[in-house]
Amino acid sequence: MANFETPKILVVAGHIGDFVWRSGGAIAKYAKAGSPIQLVIVSDGLRGEANDYWKTEGANQEDGQIRRRSEGTQAAKILGIEATDFWGVRDYPMELTAVHVEKLAHSIRTFRPDLILTHSAYDAFNPDHNMVHQLVLKAYACASGAGFQDGSPVSPRQTPIFGFEPHCTEISSFAPVVYVDITDVIDCKKEAMHIFSTQPGMYASYVRKAEFRGGEAASRGSRPGCRYAEAFSVYQPIAASGGFVW
Repeated sequence: MANFETPKILVVAGHIGDFVWRSGGAIAKYAKAGSPIQLVIVSDGLRGEANDYWKTEGANQEDGQIRRRSEGTQAAKILGIEATDFWGVRDYPMELTAVHVEKLAHSIRTFRPDLILTHSAYDAFNPDHNMVHQLVLKAYACASGAGFQDGSPVSPRQTPIFGFEPHCTEISSFAPVVYVDITDVIDCKKEAMHIFSTQPGMYASYVRKAEFRGGEAASRGSRPGCRYAEAFSVYQPIAASGGFVW
């Protein structure tokens, strides 16, 4: 049964930056409460996620990777993430194989998260995100199979998976299921977002998105006083004792 007070959280992001824009507030909130949080970043996002970097004089692959990973490391530290694993898979297009599935399955087995945060099932403008969603589902299934023998115990089958809100919400047919009130940690998320000089245009967009979702959480989600929130979809059943999760 998942621990919903201070859950162990595994975050799987397609590119450096994704974990901050889409779930930085939730990460900061749970880290502040004492949750152990580990992060997997599948790609550095140099080909398609760092367009502003390539406008700078002397931009190159090696320097870009160093800069992007430095930004990701700093942002993760600000949010309270305990460990970050950079895979360095090429993006745009991203190609993932059974080797990647088993690698993530091993991480799931060894860390044994109470819940997983990753991309939602469909992002209309970013196929990489869709592939990472499938990677998580496949790795989750693999980790819970006794026949996959990596020396670690089999993972439980009821681990909840929560999906990030895509950048273009309506076009991607995203429907919020869970709102996380991040009002008390919005300054922390803003600080982490400001780190990304390679993606400066994302900051204002995600402040507005958090304000919009905060209004929904306050008015429709019975969360008075909520000014900022993040929205998530839900995959896999949530098992709780004593009643509904609230």
